[in-house]
Formats: sequence, C-alpha cells, structure tokens
Amino acid sequence: MIDPATPTEASTGTSMRRLLAALMGSCLACTLPPAIDAAQAQAPSAVETFTGEAGPRTDAGAIGVAPDGTAKWHGPLAPYAASLATAGLSFDVNVYEYFFSNPSAGLRPGQLSNSTYNVLSLDADLNTIAGIKGGYFHFAQTFFSLRWNNRNMDGDVGDTTVGYQPTFNRDFARLSILTYEQRLLDDRLAIEVGRTHPNRYYALPPCQSSVSCFQDILQINAGVTSPLYGVWGANAAYKISPEDYIQAGAFAVTGRANFSSGYDFGHEPLNGALVLAEIGRSTTFASQAYPGRVALTGFYNTADHEDNFKTVFGRSKALNPADPVLQRSGTSGVILTASQVVWRADDGADAANLNPTSIQAYTSLAYAPDPTIPIRWNAFAGLTLQSPDQSRPLDRYGVKVNWQRIAADYAQFLGDANLVSGGPGGAYSRDKLVFEANAHLALGKGIFFEPVVQYLVNGNSFWNPYTPNRSKDGFYVGATLIVPLGSILGLAPG
Repeated sequence: MIDPATPTEASTGTSMRRLLAALMGSCLACTLPPAIDAAQAQAPSAVETFTGEAGPRTDAGAIGVAPDGTAKWHGPLAPYAASLATAGLSFDVNVYEYFFSNPSAGLRPGQLSNSTYNVLSLDADLNTIAGIKGGYFHFAQTFFSLRWNNRNMDGDVGDTTVGYQPTFNRDFARLSILTYEQRLLDDRLAIEVGRTHPNRYYALPPCQSSVSCFQDILQINAGVTSPLYGVWGANAAYKISPEDYIQAGAFAVTGRANFSSGYDFGHEPLNGALVLAEIGRSTTFASQAYPGRVALTGFYNTADHEDNFKTVFGRSKALNPADPVLQRSGTSGVILTASQVVWRADDGADAANLNPTSIQAYTSLAYAPDPTIPIRWNAFAGLTLQSPDQSRPLDRYGVKVNWQRIAADYAQFLGDANLVSGGPGGAYSRDKLVFEANAHLALGKGIFFEPVVQYLVNGNSFWNPYTPNRSKDGFYVGATLIVPLGSILGLAPG
C-alpha cells in the first residue's frame, strides 16, 4: 500500500521501460485504499481534494492551519505539532505492514512474503513560511523493514494480477516525493513538479482494499513503477466545478527504479516519457445521498519495449534466445474507472451521516490498442458493503472479480519459454479470472486491518516465464496492517 501494490521488476531478464518527462503539475496520493478515513500518509494532492478518494496521505486541511478550538492533535507530541502547523510545517509517519502467501496458486505454491513500509512525510505551507501564496513543498521518504522473500515472491506466483507481488526493495530507504506545488485561481488550478509518481494522480483505485486494487494495463503496459519509487515528473489539474476536473502530466520512464535511492539525480537510466491525461467527476456523501465517481484516463509511453514474440529475424524469441529481440516504439491505452453508491439503508434520509450503511458498486475497464504489448484487456468489478454496523462506521466488506485477456502472441511466448525450460509447452490461456473477497476493518486509533482472499483461474507466468512449472489455479491470501503512527504520537492530526 504505500508501496501499494504493484510489481516493478520482472523476474524474466526482460528489461522493461522507463525515462524522463517534464511538464505541468498537481498532486494526489498513492495506490492505496480509497477510503478517505484510512491512515494518512503522503502529501495531499489537488486531484485527491477533487475526488475525495485517494489512498494514504496527510490531511490537506492541517497544513499550516493552527488549532481552531477543536482537538485535532492527540498524543505526547501534540503541543509541538500544533505549534509547527501554525508556523506552516506539517509532519506525519505511517507504517504499512504487508503479509502475503500463495497456498495453492501460481508457479510455486506455498510461499510466504513480508514487507513493512515506514513512510515519513513533510509538507510546508510556503505562504505562511515565505509569503508565497498557494505554494507548497512536499517531501516523503520511505524506509523498508521486516523484509523476507520480497525479491522472489513475484517469480513464485508469476501471474500479472493475482494478489500483490511485492516490489523487490533492494535498499533500506527510498525517496518517494520531493515536489513543489503551486495552487492558483482560488485553488482551482494546481501545478506540481519534482520527484513524484503518476499513481498519485491517475486512474485512482475505486476499491476498498489497498493491496489488490490496481489496473494492470497502467502498471505493466504503461511501465509505471511501484508508487513509492518517485520519478521526475509534472502534473497540472484544474477543477472545472466543485465536482469536475481535468488534468494532464508527464513522467520519467526510469529503468530499474528499485536499484536507485531516488537521490541519484543525473545518474538514472532514462528510457522515455509517460504522458497521461484524465477527465473526471466525483461526489461524496457530503454533497449527495448517492455519490459516485467516474474518470477517463488515457496514456502514451514513448519508451521502446520488447515485442511480445518476435526476434529481429521474425522468429520466436523464447525458442531462439541468441537472436536480438525485436524492439517496438511507444505504447498507449485508455482506462475507464467508476464507482457508484447504489443502496443505502436510510434511503438518504440522514443527510448528515457521512458513513451510512450502504453498498457501492465499482468497476475499471482498460484497453490497449497496441498488439505488441502483453495485456490487451483488463477489467474488474465489485461490490462493497460500507458501514454495515453503525457502531463501526469505518468497516467495509467487499467482493470482486477481475478478468484479463493477454495478447495472442504473448500467450504463445509464455508457452515457448515454458517448453525451452523443460516444461510441457503450449500457449497459455489468453483469458484469466481472479475471484476475491476483501475487508477493511477499523481497529481503533486510526489503525486498519485489510485481509484479502483470492482464487486464481488460468493464471500466467508473466513474472517468471522461463520456468518448467505451469501456473496452478488456487488461492492467494494477503493481509495489510495500516498504522498512523504520526497521529497516534500527536505528530499529525487524527
């Protein structure tokens, strides 16, 4: 979760993607739980304030805002944090603990993995500090701990979609955010530039589970790195109305991002630029009895990528490993994300209740027109029961199904790679299903526990194609513990 969630380094020797970009700016959060009551953890972003649904982040309302008579800060550090907020500085510390296992699914069932992400963040209101109206400085640093099997789990599972294959975090720490944000036109326009990440802005997940809600086409085809591995980029977002926004941005495509500290300025491999644009609309229970959200996202990645199947001589790259692999230039895709509250127990009578017992339906549909990349279609849909018990208003329970179709020649490549590795060979199925049950449970003091159980049907070997094993149908389980350490200690409001 704040790594939230998607693999970045393939176990194949396929070098995928990355390079620089620049232009425009704004801000939002990571690929984490869209629950706005979840633990806070990264710098707030303009898009986040537009949609009201983004993962862990700091409280935008707390930046540079002095105590207003209500108790915002609690804990031993509260007096100091409140004083610093008055001076324009806001701090936070959040911990995300991930545990995963594939009891019966994938290429090598029965493996375990664990990773802990400790995210420290600083936000500065430059109007208070230096008289720069609408100016903000954002910084976030991640420290990794309690790691085991975080390098091999993706290869043990192999599949592009099931569960959360942890990013291989080689180093102890990584720069995640280092940006300057400028808000203009009464905060309707937000421009952000620096070390950031496209997952803070685009195709925000509509699900309530931080570890299993991500769009594969954006992660794999577009070459997006793990959300905590910041890259050079810029984004601009404009609020058309209180409920509608548009945005555009460009970000570096940087190869082997998890072998970088984030401070290697000028020494990173720069392979291309990822350009994105989005138009969206979002409402919340504060403005509508039955709120919803919809966003249409398009992307183009200028970096070269390997052809799914062919060498430069037109032969199978798996069966002819000595041949140079055919390189393709650029790839694109489009993503539709939507959510809608379809039922609430009080029929909307209690307008003041911001956490009514309700059911939210959601979906994400993505298509890649380029046949030379692995995934052509990816779609998921689900239902979330929100606040089933009004004495526990932050609890949620969900079910979801994910369907994916890979390119025909990529399915053949996986079969050829399996054959040359000593397996039976034969093309993999192009179509895959993942069935899921998940929950988001409040444990008190802002701590949340998120268990997820998935069942995989027709999985693939994307992260480990050169193996004699064939992917097995079966179960994948995960658990996330989200601890807002900053608010518990009084360093952040909560």
